[in-house]
Amino acid sequence: MAIAVVTDSTSDLPGELALQYGISVVPLHVNFGDKTYRDGVDIEPDEFYARLQSGKTFPTTSAPSSGAFIELYQELARSHDGIISLHLSSKVSATYASAAQAAEEVREQGITVEAVDTLQASMALGLVAIGVAKAAAGGASLDEAVDKAKSLSSRATFTGLVETLEYLQKGGRIGKAQALLGSLLRIKPILALVDGEAHGIERARTRSRGIARIKSLVAEAAPLEALCVLHTTDPELAKEIAEDLSQYAPDGKALAARLGPVVGTYLGPGMLGFGMIRAE
Repeated sequence: MAIAVVTDSTSDLPGELALQYGISVVPLHVNFGDKTYRDGVDIEPDEFYARLQSGKTFPTTSAPSSGAFIELYQELARSHDGIISLHLSSKVSATYASAAQAAEEVREQGITVEAVDTLQASMALGLVAIGVAKAAAGGASLDEAVDKAKSLSSRATFTGLVETLEYLQKGGRIGKAQALLGSLLRIKPILALVDGEAHGIERARTRSRGIARIKSLVAEAAPLEALCVLHTTDPELAKEIAEDLSQYAPDGKALAARLGPVVGTYLGPGMLGFGMIRAE
């Protein structure tokens, strides 16, 4: 018996990595009008981004119910001693609150669950989940897994170069990046999740300069424990950037992953960025 690791679909964790590390992923929901899709399950990214750009209805997103977490926790408890549940920043989603409520309810059934608000998103969250899963596989106790999650989360960064702040604004998740509105013109904003909220950290005059800057941000943060290059609609460019940045990855290979529908709702087409964890 061991510790089970759970996260949510905003981790943008590629399916093969979730399977490799035994991480269970609970989907959030994307809603187009009266039609609801499970993030990463019911709608392909290509279809989603096409609808995001051309659809008349702007999508909304919603957290999983506590019932979805309870069902998973009960299933995992049959083969594990404890469960750690790692989630998207509580400042931008109710997902952590649903997980925490579920954890409280199943404790009455003798199931031990610790829910952790990582204050992260996308593969900054995904890399935390992988790090915790590695610790659990190495025999870490639940308390040790929680300590590991908190350490990794405190050193994690999610940063992106976006084409426009329109999507963050429409979705009501603009946070501290609000300060950039009205002064952008053709400037490309570079955003980061800071203390769980979106902040505008820099402006780039062109997309090419923005790409150069996000590369330099990775170099400045080295040495790293983990690195993943992220995109919404530019897979080949993301792969090229990952190759350029592989020298900063601890194993000499940076991952590349795609933002799923929920996170992509707010950052929009053309986003390029990274999730990383600084070395201790």
